[in-house]
Amino acid sequence: MNIFVDSNLSDDERRRELYRGSIFVHSPSPSALKLCRLAQELIEQAFSPLNPNTVHERLAPGKSAEILAVLKPKFIHHPKSKEYIQGMLTELGCDLEKTYFDVPRMRTAFPGDYLKSGIAYAFQPHRDTWYSAPFCQINWWMPIYQLNSENCMALHPGYFARPIKNGSHLYNYHKWNLESRHNAAQHVKSDTRTQPHPEEPIEREPEVRMI
Repeated sequence: MNIFVDSNLSDDERRRELYRGSIFVHSPSPSALKLCRLAQELIEQAFSPLNPNTVHERLAPGKSAEILAVLKPKFIHHPKSKEYIQGMLTELGCDLEKTYFDVPRMRTAFPGDYLKSGIAYAFQPHRDTWYSAPFCQINWWMPIYQLNSENCMALHPGYFARPIKNGSHLYNYHKWNLESRHNAAQHVKSDTRTQPHPEEPIEREPEVRMI
């Protein structure tokens, strides 16, 4: 696995590296900062007057789920979100005539066992293709608040070209969009929705965490 930091590769060269399993890390661009600030503003408005980073100490999990059920779609469909993503693509040299993007998804995670299901589902190790993501999809991740090694995403490079037995054959994306996506906030203590999981033991080392 190669890791490129603030690379000046062309769009085509970058794409080739990504499909070989490389990771690209970029310093925040002006539009990325605007998207991050928009997310922070919406989060802080939604949980006001509480500190969003410590709501698990003050609110019942069900109440947080109710707030997130309104907050997440508001961010996803905010007109500025799309504008700032287009700006990010421009600032990093993407070919705007050939680049398609999805709306941004806001992921939430809490410490311990607080709200690990439903709208704040704690994902098991997975490939996004198990969830019907197209093979041409390239994921961009960015933090909204400060990261450390305990609260960020882990990547497992040993599995890049290694098959994993999984339950994706049980996952119906059409049904998910019709039913399961919309009732996420109802799953507070447990999550009964059908989602793909590894069906064999996963070796979590080595792993890469980008801070």
